Amino acid sequence: MSESPDLSLELETVACPLCGSDEHKLLFVGRDPLYHIPGDFPVVRCAACRHVYLNPRPTLADITKCYPDHYGPYQTGEQPAEQQPETETPGSNTSSTETKRPWYLSRWAKGIPGLKPLYHWLMNDRAFYFPEDVPAPRTALDVGCSSGGLLEKLRQRGWDAEGVEIAEAPAQVARDRGFRVHTGTLESARFESARFDAVFALMVLEHLHDPQRALAEIYRILAERGQLIFSVPNFACWERFVFRGYWRGLELPRHLQHFTPRVLRRLLKEVGFDDVRILHQSNTNNIVASLGMWLRDYFPRRTWGQRLLDFTDNPRLAGTLLLSPLAKFLALVRQGGRLTVVARKVSSVEREASAID
Repeated sequence: MSESPDLSLELETVACPLCGSDEHKLLFVGRDPLYHIPGDFPVVRCAACRHVYLNPRPTLADITKCYPDHYGPYQTGEQPAEQQPETETPGSNTSSTETKRPWYLSRWAKGIPGLKPLYHWLMNDRAFYFPEDVPAPRTALDVGCSSGGLLEKLRQRGWDAEGVEIAEAPAQVARDRGFRVHTGTLESARFESARFDAVFALMVLEHLHDPQRALAEIYRILAERGQLIFSVPNFACWERFVFRGYWRGLELPRHLQHFTPRVLRRLLKEVGFDDVRILHQSNTNNIVASLGMWLRDYFPRRTWGQRLLDFTDNPRLAGTLLLSPLAKFLALVRQGGRLTVVARKVSSVEREASAID
């Protein structure tokens, strides 16, 4: 992949985004091996609360320069046929003629006891969590909805879903799929309080200049006992020690925050959330992509690295099944490279009871 043209990024030195402390320790200085945004980017750890963040970092006005037009989440690739839904769902954009019947529903596969449950267990990477105990009508917001992939999954499950997306091009793609999408930040959307039963933010929080403010805004717009579901890279996992500057979870300078489970629990409690659950995803995409970036840099004349990166953008079924046992093991020992976090907004009754106690 050719390097991006020279960019003049305005950087700002900041206090810790979570606790405001000016005391920090330099961990390392990294670069951007994925999209080759030029520059050296220092990653520091707060001396007070132990949060890890980029400092100095691109300003809010310049951060969009770090996202090229071919930025992965902005693309609208289709799922491989063997990973598409088993049947067409009302409201779906997939016609019955376009959907290939999954192999595990074929006659020969149905004759093998336990094959279908095994397939579903191997394919469940815990990247998505959908609340099941919310009565209809139920409303959801996807923060950073891109072109509407998650909005489609929510619609298929009977949710009235809308999105927020800072980039106009993918937001328009989502609108063309029939969704209401606000272009801009979560705060600029100015949703009314207690509007949504669930708010999703998949791989978003690490990109934000002020994640605490965003979480407080999400808390405000959630209905009582509403749920926040989000995902972030796991800075506490072994992958970053092995791949160092090539670790896919770093993604400097687009990732401004680097979270650990301990910091996330404390942050969510401070904002007011309760019943915090942190799930380690059964997902090896970070490992595959990290190896791909390393191979692409050290063996530029070979296609090995780019092929691994292409796999993470559009994983094939055979490769996913092959890597699934490793992914399951890493999640079991709590070393998944990606985290799915579920938290609940405390109801007014619970707040009053807590105040009395």
